[in-house]
Amino acid sequence: MIPVAEIFGPTIQGEGPHVGMKTLFVRVVGCDFNCAWCDSKFAWKADPNTKRYGTKELADELVKRCSIERCNNVVLTGGNPCLYDFEAIVIELHDHGITIDVETQGSKLPQWLLDVDLLVISPKAPSSHQPDVYESVNKHLKLLESVQGKVAIKIPVFDEEDFQFAEKYYTLVDYYRRKGVDIDLYLSVGNTNTSEDGDISRRVLNDYEKLIQRVNESDMKRVFILPQVHTLVWGNRQGV
Repeated sequence: MIPVAEIFGPTIQGEGPHVGMKTLFVRVVGCDFNCAWCDSKFAWKADPNTKRYGTKELADELVKRCSIERCNNVVLTGGNPCLYDFEAIVIELHDHGITIDVETQGSKLPQWLLDVDLLVISPKAPSSHQPDVYESVNKHLKLLESVQGKVAIKIPVFDEEDFQFAEKYYTLVDYYRRKGVDIDLYLSVGNTNTSEDGDISRRVLNDYEKLIQRVNESDMKRVFILPQVHTLVWGNRQGV
């Protein structure tokens, strides 16, 4: 059974390679990390009200919702979706012309990821107070060179230490890109206050400008610098 905190959308993907894309989100419950600045702590652990789906039940639900909402892309996020087996669900969604993106921190990279359309690995920088998954990601990327879709490394940057952490991953990404892997590095502006109500766009854009300037001063060449677009539109609202 797969515990699910929420299924929401259609909305837009707010960050990474598919930013702006119309999509349906599935947020699973359960995470092997506890990031200090996490904006979805409610998905860390299940409670008595958590909805649990069988594999076929969840696949059928997503196919139905995509049909009703006229949407053909699903994002599996969390929590950490890689704690569960989505292989049969990926196959079923593909059979209905629905593409699948996965967002995970990189601590676990199961084989079913080889068949997704976009794999976004988001290593947690020092500001998260969580372990660095560099060795795990490097080890598994050697296996994931045959992944069917695109791979992205996405790192939220909160401070200079985080930026230096991102520079290390830039070297890794550059290495695999030279080996022919469809992989890129995306830096996003860290949301420094996930409890703030209302319009936070001015703060986000100010931090975004600083991140652009810092990247321009660095030796990184091919890198994508993005704000979290959903925070510009909806602030810290959940389920959008």
